[in-house]
Amino acid sequence: MDEKIATLLRQLNPKNTKTNEPLSGYTNLKIGGPADILYIAHDIKDLINVVSLAKRMDIPVTVLGRGTNILISDDGIRGLVVINKANTINIAGEKPVSEDAIPIIPRWESDSQKGTFKYEFKDLDYDETGEARVEVIIDSGVDLPFALRYLLDKNITGLQWYAGIPGTIGGAIYNNIHGGTHFLSEVVKKVKILDKDLHTRELDIKELGADYDKSRFHNSGEVILQGTFNLYRGDVEKAKFTAREWAERKKIQPRNSPGCCFANLTQEQKEKFEYPTTAMGYVIEHVFKMTGFKIGDAAVSKAHHNFIVNEGKATARDYLAVMKEIYKRTKETLDIEIVPEIMLLGFKDEEIKEFTKKEQEELRKVRNEEIRTVYK
Repeated sequence: MDEKIATLLRQLNPKNTKTNEPLSGYTNLKIGGPADILYIAHDIKDLINVVSLAKRMDIPVTVLGRGTNILISDDGIRGLVVINKANTINIAGEKPVSEDAIPIIPRWESDSQKGTFKYEFKDLDYDETGEARVEVIIDSGVDLPFALRYLLDKNITGLQWYAGIPGTIGGAIYNNIHGGTHFLSEVVKKVKILDKDLHTRELDIKELGADYDKSRFHNSGEVILQGTFNLYRGDVEKAKFTAREWAERKKIQPRNSPGCCFANLTQEQKEKFEYPTTAMGYVIEHVFKMTGFKIGDAAVSKAHHNFIVNEGKATARDYLAVMKEIYKRTKETLDIEIVPEIMLLGFKDEEIKEFTKKEQEELRKVRNEEIRTVYK
């Protein structure tokens, strides 16, 4: 590998390249060991070229965006890590209404009295599906909050539900992010990718495997290059108010964290245990009594119990240990195997077996041949 790394280095633009670079500086959590090579790609052509170059040399590739939804091992990530900063937005024009949206059951149900999940969404929700549509093509490295503001200024709505969510457009597609009861797949038309054979092609929304915080890209080894969106010529002032108010309500969410750690309960699970909400934060706080629980400097947040925060010098080992304790208590108490909403990178299989066993075989097939894409 060292010889391959040296060969790759000689072919990269030194202005965009660093070696043995700690990845802690590229994540919200400020945790993560070094990358053998870190490369900053500033446009789609550059992204395709550097990924293809490394892939042809059998060097592992990991593509990151803003690092807002990931935990990176203290050992770092081997091979090439690409920070995707491709940042073009193209408003293509008016388009007919699309009927291809994928219906997904949300897991949103707040409770104003119990737990730390006390912000409401129902009063902000409304239907835009009767509005005229406009097609917008956005590079995967575009900052999601920037895209939201930029498009509202252009009188284009449809992304207001995702106000207050950091990350990139590629990460939003990768995880099919949700805001309240809305999922990004409602407005995604197609996605341009670099496939495992290093060909560029487009996938229709029906091919994306869009689900609750999930898409085909979790296991496919494909690089998201651009997304084509069917957005709206909706009520811009209403959308701006919704975005501001929704972001304000979510300020309770800690920023020294990669986001909600675990997926919420299903409605069926909530009803089975007679909980007042589907929020996993409620379970962690009221069922497991884990307020103040910490290992090292990794702690369950008192502001929102489904967030684990870095209180200063937490390691990935600390953070993972807190996750495993929550997993263990959920399995023992409720007989539920909870699923992380954050991505775990650079860990050995045995270190994260609790969180990968359902997809272990698929992950193993992908991991040995390929490109990992974690854009958020």
